[in-house]
Amino acid sequence: MKSLLYLISLLTVLSLNGCANQAFFSPTNERDPSEKVSRVYSLSGNHIAYRLFPASNSPQRGTIVHFHGNSGQMEQTQEKVVWLTQHRFNVLTFDYSGFGYSTGNATDKAAYLDAISMLNFINQYNHQPLFVVATSTGSNIFLRAWADNPVAIDGMILDSPFSSYIKEAQFVLRQSPFGIMYDWFAQFIMRDDYAAEQSLHRVPSSSHALVIHCQHDAVVPFEFGEHVYQHIKGSKTFMALDDCRHARAMTNEHPHHQQHIAQWLKATEQLVRNQTSVTPIEMIAYQEK
Repeated sequence: MKSLLYLISLLTVLSLNGCANQAFFSPTNERDPSEKVSRVYSLSGNHIAYRLFPASNSPQRGTIVHFHGNSGQMEQTQEKVVWLTQHRFNVLTFDYSGFGYSTGNATDKAAYLDAISMLNFINQYNHQPLFVVATSTGSNIFLRAWADNPVAIDGMILDSPFSSYIKEAQFVLRQSPFGIMYDWFAQFIMRDDYAAEQSLHRVPSSSHALVIHCQHDAVVPFEFGEHVYQHIKGSKTFMALDDCRHARAMTNEHPHHQQHIAQWLKATEQLVRNQTSVTPIEMIAYQEK
Protein backbone atom coordinates (compact mmCIF):
# COMPACT_ATOMS: atom_id res chain seq x y z
CA MET A 1 0.00 0.00 0.00
CA LYS A 2 1.15 3.53 -0.76
CA SER A 3 3.00 5.61 1.82
CA LEU A 4 1.08 7.03 4.75
CA LEU A 5 1.78 10.64 3.81
CA TYR A 6 0.59 10.05 0.27
CA LEU A 7 -2.66 8.50 1.44
CA ILE A 8 -3.27 11.26 3.95
CA SER A 9 -2.70 13.91 1.29
CA LEU A 10 -5.03 12.17 -1.15
CA LEU A 11 -7.73 11.76 1.49
CA THR A 12 -7.68 15.51 1.99
CA VAL A 13 -7.54 16.56 -1.65
CA LEU A 14 -9.92 13.98 -3.09
CA SER A 15 -12.50 14.61 -0.39
CA LEU A 16 -13.18 17.94 -2.10
CA ASN A 17 -14.44 16.03 -5.13
CA GLY A 18 -16.19 13.27 -3.18
CA CYS A 19 -13.83 10.55 -4.43
CA ALA A 20 -11.46 9.94 -1.51
CA ASN A 21 -11.71 6.17 -2.00
CA GLN A 22 -9.45 6.57 -5.02
CA ALA A 23 -6.66 7.09 -2.49
CA PHE A 24 -6.71 3.33 -1.96
CA PHE A 25 -5.73 2.58 -5.55
CA SER A 26 -2.20 3.07 -6.83
CA PRO A 27 -2.09 1.22 -10.15
CA THR A 28 0.92 0.66 -12.35
CA ASN A 29 0.08 1.09 -16.02
CA GLU A 30 1.95 -0.62 -18.83
CA ARG A 31 1.74 -0.26 -22.60
CA ASP A 32 3.45 -3.43 -23.71
CA PRO A 33 2.92 -6.67 -21.75
CA SER A 34 5.89 -9.00 -21.44
CA GLU A 35 3.61 -11.81 -22.64
CA LYS A 36 0.33 -11.98 -24.53
CA VAL A 37 -2.73 -11.09 -22.46
CA SER A 38 -6.38 -11.75 -23.16
CA ARG A 39 -9.24 -9.40 -22.33
CA VAL A 40 -12.83 -9.72 -21.21
CA TYR A 41 -15.49 -7.00 -21.23
CA SER A 42 -16.50 -5.83 -17.75
CA LEU A 43 -19.74 -4.45 -16.33
CA SER A 44 -17.65 -1.37 -15.54
CA GLY A 45 -17.60 -0.65 -19.28
CA ASN A 46 -13.88 -1.40 -19.49
CA HIS A 47 -11.83 -4.23 -20.98
CA ILE A 48 -10.11 -6.28 -18.29
CA ALA A 49 -6.77 -7.86 -19.05
CA TYR A 50 -6.12 -11.35 -17.74
CA ARG A 51 -3.63 -14.16 -18.14
CA LEU A 52 -3.99 -17.89 -17.58
CA PHE A 53 -1.01 -19.91 -16.34
CA PRO A 54 -1.71 -23.61 -16.98
CA ALA A 55 -0.91 -26.24 -14.38
CA SER A 56 2.60 -27.58 -14.92
CA ASN A 57 1.49 -31.22 -14.87
CA SER A 58 -1.58 -33.41 -15.19
CA PRO A 59 -3.99 -34.30 -13.82
CA GLN A 60 -5.03 -30.76 -12.93
CA ARG A 61 -6.21 -30.12 -9.39
CA GLY A 62 -8.40 -27.11 -10.22
CA THR A 63 -8.22 -23.41 -11.03
CA ILE A 64 -7.20 -20.46 -8.85
CA VAL A 65 -8.25 -16.87 -9.57
CA HIS A 66 -6.18 -14.11 -7.98
CA PHE A 67 -7.71 -10.81 -6.84
CA HIS A 68 -4.63 -8.66 -6.29
CA GLY A 69 -4.25 -5.71 -3.94
CA ASN A 70 -4.48 -1.96 -4.36
CA SER A 71 -1.18 -1.27 -6.11
CA GLY A 72 0.95 -2.42 -9.02
CA GLN A 73 -0.51 -4.71 -11.66
CA MET A 74 -0.80 -8.43 -12.32
CA GLU A 75 2.73 -8.92 -13.66
CA GLN A 76 4.06 -7.55 -10.37
CA THR A 77 1.65 -9.44 -8.11
CA GLN A 78 1.56 -12.82 -9.87
CA GLU A 79 4.48 -14.00 -7.71
CA LYS A 80 1.97 -14.58 -4.92
CA VAL A 81 0.10 -17.26 -6.83
CA VAL A 82 1.88 -18.41 -9.99
CA TRP A 83 4.01 -20.87 -7.98
CA LEU A 84 0.83 -22.86 -7.42
CA THR A 85 1.02 -24.11 -11.03
CA GLN A 86 3.80 -26.38 -9.74
CA HIS A 87 1.17 -28.02 -7.53
CA ARG A 88 -1.00 -28.73 -10.60
CA PHE A 89 -3.39 -25.78 -10.28
CA ASN A 90 -4.27 -23.49 -13.17
CA VAL A 91 -3.77 -19.88 -12.10
CA LEU A 92 -5.66 -16.93 -13.57
CA THR A 93 -4.48 -13.39 -12.82
CA PHE A 94 -6.19 -10.17 -13.91
CA ASP A 95 -6.07 -6.41 -13.50
CA TYR A 96 -8.88 -4.15 -12.31
CA SER A 97 -9.88 -1.17 -14.43
CA GLY A 98 -7.03 1.32 -14.70
CA PHE A 99 -4.39 -1.24 -13.72
CA GLY A 100 -1.77 -2.72 -16.02
CA TYR A 101 -3.25 -3.43 -19.43
CA SER A 102 -6.90 -2.94 -18.47
CA THR A 103 -8.75 0.12 -19.71
CA GLY A 104 -10.58 2.75 -17.67
CA ASN A 105 -9.84 4.37 -14.32
CA ALA A 106 -9.17 2.74 -10.95
CA THR A 107 -12.07 3.30 -8.55
CA ASP A 108 -13.80 1.24 -5.87
CA LYS A 109 -16.95 0.95 -7.98
CA ALA A 110 -15.06 -0.11 -11.10
CA ALA A 111 -13.08 -2.73 -9.16
CA TYR A 112 -16.32 -4.07 -7.66
CA LEU A 113 -17.93 -4.41 -11.10
CA ASP A 114 -14.75 -5.95 -12.51
CA ALA A 115 -14.80 -8.54 -9.73
CA ILE A 116 -18.38 -9.51 -10.52
CA SER A 117 -17.50 -9.74 -14.21
CA MET A 118 -14.51 -12.00 -13.57
CA LEU A 119 -16.55 -14.26 -11.27
CA ASN A 120 -19.14 -14.65 -14.02
CA PHE A 121 -16.44 -15.21 -16.64
CA ILE A 122 -14.62 -17.95 -14.75
CA ASN A 123 -17.90 -19.57 -13.76
CA GLN A 124 -18.61 -20.39 -17.41
CA TYR A 125 -16.13 -23.23 -17.28
CA ASN A 126 -16.50 -26.69 -15.80
CA HIS A 127 -13.08 -26.54 -14.17
CA GLN A 128 -13.91 -27.45 -10.59
CA PRO A 129 -12.60 -27.21 -8.03
CA LEU A 130 -12.49 -23.42 -8.28
CA PHE A 131 -10.49 -21.41 -5.73
CA VAL A 132 -10.00 -17.70 -5.14
CA VAL A 133 -6.91 -16.09 -3.62
CA ALA A 134 -7.65 -12.50 -2.60
CA THR A 135 -4.88 -10.26 -1.27
CA SER A 136 -5.41 -7.26 1.04
CA THR A 137 -7.71 -4.79 -0.75
CA GLY A 138 -8.50 -7.62 -3.14
CA SER A 139 -10.23 -9.43 -0.26
CA ASN A 140 -12.50 -6.45 0.32
CA ILE A 141 -13.31 -6.24 -3.39
CA PHE A 142 -13.86 -9.99 -3.80
CA LEU A 143 -15.99 -10.55 -0.68
CA ARG A 144 -18.41 -7.77 -1.55
CA ALA A 145 -18.69 -8.88 -5.18
CA TRP A 146 -19.24 -12.51 -4.18
CA ALA A 147 -21.85 -11.58 -1.57
CA ASP A 148 -23.78 -9.75 -4.29
CA ASN A 149 -23.10 -12.36 -6.99
CA PRO A 150 -22.82 -15.77 -5.27
CA VAL A 151 -21.45 -17.97 -8.05
CA ALA A 152 -20.12 -21.42 -7.13
CA ILE A 153 -16.67 -21.26 -5.53
CA ASP A 154 -15.15 -24.23 -3.72
CA GLY A 155 -12.47 -22.54 -1.64
CA MET A 156 -10.92 -19.16 -0.89
CA ILE A 157 -7.70 -17.89 0.64
CA LEU A 158 -7.94 -14.39 2.13
CA ASP A 159 -4.47 -12.93 2.60
CA SER A 160 -4.18 -9.91 4.95
CA PRO A 161 -7.87 -9.06 4.51
CA PHE A 162 -9.96 -6.10 5.61
CA SER A 163 -13.58 -5.30 4.88
CA SER A 164 -13.95 -1.51 5.33
CA TYR A 165 -12.26 1.30 3.44
CA ILE A 166 -13.27 3.67 6.24
CA LYS A 167 -11.71 1.60 9.03
CA GLU A 168 -8.53 0.99 7.05
CA ALA A 169 -8.21 4.74 6.35
CA GLN A 170 -8.68 5.45 10.06
CA PHE A 171 -5.92 3.00 10.90
CA VAL A 172 -3.57 4.62 8.38
CA LEU A 173 -4.32 8.09 9.68
CA ARG A 174 -3.49 6.98 13.23
CA GLN A 175 0.02 6.09 12.14
CA SER A 176 0.87 9.73 11.45
CA PRO A 177 1.90 12.19 14.18
CA PHE A 178 -1.16 13.13 16.25
CA GLY A 179 -3.24 11.03 13.87
CA ILE A 180 -5.43 9.72 16.66
CA MET A 181 -6.75 13.26 17.01
CA TYR A 182 -8.18 13.38 13.49
CA ASP A 183 -8.79 9.76 12.44
CA TRP A 184 -12.52 10.56 12.71
CA PHE A 185 -12.03 12.55 9.50
CA ALA A 186 -12.04 9.31 7.50
CA GLN A 187 -15.65 8.48 8.22
CA PHE A 188 -16.80 11.72 6.63
CA ILE A 189 -14.77 11.60 3.43
CA MET A 190 -14.52 7.85 2.79
CA ARG A 191 -17.30 5.49 1.77
CA ASP A 192 -18.03 1.81 2.15
CA ASP A 193 -20.61 1.68 -0.64
CA TYR A 194 -18.59 -1.04 -2.42
CA ALA A 195 -16.90 -2.55 0.63
CA ALA A 196 -17.60 -5.93 2.21
CA GLU A 197 -18.19 -4.67 5.77
CA GLN A 198 -21.98 -4.64 5.70
CA SER A 199 -22.19 -7.73 3.49
CA LEU A 200 -20.02 -10.27 5.32
CA HIS A 201 -23.15 -11.99 6.64
CA ARG A 202 -24.22 -12.56 3.03
CA VAL A 203 -20.98 -14.18 1.87
CA PRO A 204 -21.92 -17.75 0.83
CA SER A 205 -21.15 -20.42 3.41
CA SER A 206 -20.68 -23.16 0.83
CA SER A 207 -16.96 -22.46 0.36
CA HIS A 208 -14.00 -23.62 2.41
CA ALA A 209 -11.96 -20.65 3.66
CA LEU A 210 -8.38 -20.08 4.77
CA VAL A 211 -7.57 -16.67 6.29
CA ILE A 212 -3.89 -15.81 6.70
CA HIS A 213 -2.53 -12.71 8.39
CA CYS A 214 0.82 -11.58 9.75
CA GLN A 215 0.54 -10.79 13.45
CA HIS A 216 2.73 -7.70 13.09
CA ASP A 217 1.24 -6.39 9.84
CA ALA A 218 1.97 -2.64 9.79
CA VAL A 219 -0.43 -1.88 6.90
CA VAL A 220 -3.59 -3.87 7.64
CA PRO A 221 -3.80 -4.71 11.35
CA PHE A 222 -4.06 -8.32 12.47
CA GLU A 223 -7.44 -7.71 14.12
CA PHE A 224 -8.94 -6.81 10.74
CA GLY A 225 -8.10 -10.29 9.52
CA GLU A 226 -9.61 -11.77 12.68
CA HIS A 227 -12.76 -9.71 12.10
CA VAL A 228 -13.20 -11.10 8.60
CA TYR A 229 -12.55 -14.64 9.82
CA GLN A 230 -15.10 -14.33 12.61
CA HIS A 231 -17.84 -13.04 10.33
CA ILE A 232 -17.59 -15.41 7.38
CA LYS A 233 -19.51 -18.65 7.66
CA GLY A 234 -18.85 -22.24 6.69
CA SER A 235 -15.73 -24.37 6.98
CA LYS A 236 -12.82 -22.07 7.82
CA THR A 237 -9.25 -22.02 9.09
CA PHE A 238 -7.15 -19.15 10.44
CA MET A 239 -3.37 -19.06 10.00
CA ALA A 240 -1.60 -16.48 12.20
CA LEU A 241 1.91 -15.71 10.93
CA ASP A 242 4.72 -14.12 12.91
CA ASP A 243 7.58 -13.61 10.46
CA CYS A 244 6.23 -11.73 7.46
CA ARG A 245 5.44 -8.31 6.07
CA HIS A 246 2.08 -7.24 4.76
CA ALA A 247 0.78 -9.45 1.93
CA ARG A 248 4.14 -11.20 1.43
CA ALA A 249 3.41 -14.54 3.08
CA MET A 250 2.56 -16.28 -0.20
CA THR A 251 5.72 -15.24 -2.04
CA ASN A 252 8.99 -17.16 -2.34
CA GLU A 253 10.25 -15.17 0.65
CA HIS A 254 8.35 -17.67 2.81
CA PRO A 255 8.57 -21.20 1.36
CA HIS A 256 7.37 -22.71 4.65
CA HIS A 257 4.14 -20.70 4.41
CA GLN A 258 3.78 -21.72 0.78
CA GLN A 259 4.07 -25.35 1.83
CA HIS A 260 1.29 -25.04 4.42
CA ILE A 261 -0.95 -23.14 2.01
CA ALA A 262 -0.42 -25.74 -0.73
CA GLN A 263 -1.26 -28.49 1.76
CA TRP A 264 -4.51 -26.74 2.64
CA LEU A 265 -5.41 -26.35 -1.03
CA LYS A 266 -4.70 -30.00 -1.81
CA ALA A 267 -6.66 -31.24 1.19
CA THR A 268 -9.60 -28.98 0.31
CA GLU A 269 -9.46 -30.08 -3.32
CA GLN A 270 -9.80 -33.69 -2.21
CA LEU A 271 -12.74 -32.81 0.04
CA VAL A 272 -14.49 -31.08 -2.85
CA ARG A 273 -13.87 -33.98 -5.24
CA ASN A 274 -15.16 -36.48 -2.71
CA GLN A 275 -18.35 -34.46 -2.34
CA THR A 276 -19.04 -34.07 -6.06
CA SER A 277 -18.12 -35.98 -9.18
CA VAL A 278 -15.82 -33.72 -11.16
CA THR A 279 -14.63 -34.13 -14.73
CA PRO A 280 -11.90 -31.53 -15.34
CA ILE A 281 -12.11 -29.63 -18.62
CA GLU A 282 -9.16 -27.63 -19.85
CA MET A 283 -9.73 -23.90 -19.71
CA ILE A 284 -8.59 -22.05 -22.81
CA ALA A 285 -7.72 -18.36 -22.54
CA TYR A 286 -9.12 -16.36 -25.42
CA GLN A 287 -9.50 -12.81 -26.63
CA GLU A 288 -13.02 -11.48 -26.16
CA LYS A 289 -13.91 -8.57 -28.43
